[in-house]
Amino acid sequence: MNTIFITCFNGFISRNILSTDAFAILKAGGPPAHNVGEARFARKADDDIRIVIFAPEKRAPTLREEYGDANVLVEGIEISSKTIEKPLERFMWVVATNLLRTRTRWVQRRVKLARDGNVADYLLSVAISFLGRFGILRRAYRFVENLVVPGAEFEKFFDTHRPDLLFAADVYTPQDVKLMRCARRRGVPVVGMVRSWDNVTSKTLLSHIPDYMVVNSECVKEEVIRYGGMPSKRIFITGVPHYDRYVSPERVSRERFMKERGLDPNKKMILFATPGDHYLENNPITPLVLESLYNIDANIFVRLPLVGREDLGDYLPPKNAVFDDPGNYQNFTQVHVTRNADRHLADCLNASDIVITWASTMILDAAVFDKPIILVDFDATPRPYHRSIARYYDYAHHQFILKSGGVRLVKSPEELKYWTEQYLVEPSLDKEERKGIVKEYCGEMDGNAGKRLGSFLWEKLSTRPY
Repeated sequence: MNTIFITCFNGFISRNILSTDAFAILKAGGPPAHNVGEARFARKADDDIRIVIFAPEKRAPTLREEYGDANVLVEGIEISSKTIEKPLERFMWVVATNLLRTRTRWVQRRVKLARDGNVADYLLSVAISFLGRFGILRRAYRFVENLVVPGAEFEKFFDTHRPDLLFAADVYTPQDVKLMRCARRRGVPVVGMVRSWDNVTSKTLLSHIPDYMVVNSECVKEEVIRYGGMPSKRIFITGVPHYDRYVSPERVSRERFMKERGLDPNKKMILFATPGDHYLENNPITPLVLESLYNIDANIFVRLPLVGREDLGDYLPPKNAVFDDPGNYQNFTQVHVTRNADRHLADCLNASDIVITWASTMILDAAVFDKPIILVDFDATPRPYHRSIARYYDYAHHQFILKSGGVRLVKSPEELKYWTEQYLVEPSLDKEERKGIVKEYCGEMDGNAGKRLGSFLWEKLSTRPY
């Protein structure tokens, strides 16, 4: 029996991997034999394949209910609210974040200094960042962390299940890193994945270099080579597996979507995805945005955040505004996006005519549907840089977005209203530039990203030397 471990510590993995063709291929015992280029991998009966999913204990029952089967097990792992509890592990994590030399980390250090005023901490982080220039010191860090944070608590699962392959679906999550180290000691091959487009430049130094790495696009491949030290020949580009559903023709019709939510199907729809207080503390920009759209004759669909809250206080939204609540989670380990929830998001995007959002992945979601994108870059009230929305647009992964010409960054409610009206009249404006965003960060949009990933994992699982 072939056994594969799949990590699911970040809540979005259930959407990104478990609800895609990649997981279906593994569960079924490999890709269909008739697929071009895949015939050499023998398809096995379901009872010859075992998948073990690792997830936080609190989410494990939900995953068992949705994905569990005779050949799919879910191991619940107790994770504290801090994610990293032990002082030594946290120290090593802090070092790893500062060894990453990117524009995003520079912004984050600047913000932290302004918030806590700890000059000594700032100078130490700058010094560690300087050391991150040298490859020999990055390698030395990985060697030391492997010794002091070996992940021994996961050894028992290797004894119990004896895996043939580990798929670390988020190589920057501490639990994934520990499992990868265990796999290395046990001689188990590891396929890692960069979970999201911003991870390479915003998380930490790549603490463990897996045997193979899966990425969404050529851009992310270049980043993980430059900042992570991953050898180019061991990187495989798949595209974005859950976007396969976004290019599917199986969408709820626009008219039905509107009527079911009490919206006028004869009017255009503005989708506004709010940031919430997880990112903007005491900075409720939603009332300002809605006031800017008050006199525009269109439906307003307000998508609330998955993580954090959107507190409107005493504000009464316009009568043509409808609120959509996808869930309210405290952190990203608790998030669970079902197939139906992701289909609903796709239907929201499909029905919209314009997407107003901020510095989030909704930019890519909107670009995939070729919707005009307006980015809010003003605060509820004047505030210093370290507490403003503007700081997020200085992150490394947003620089291509802002320079692409595929979005409009608005710095006032008046500018927001202007560009909303412009896009309502001329939605094809910036169309080619939006295609450039998709190409840069999403890879090939042919509906086969999940199949590519599943086939790649199956190849590594099936060809392991014994």
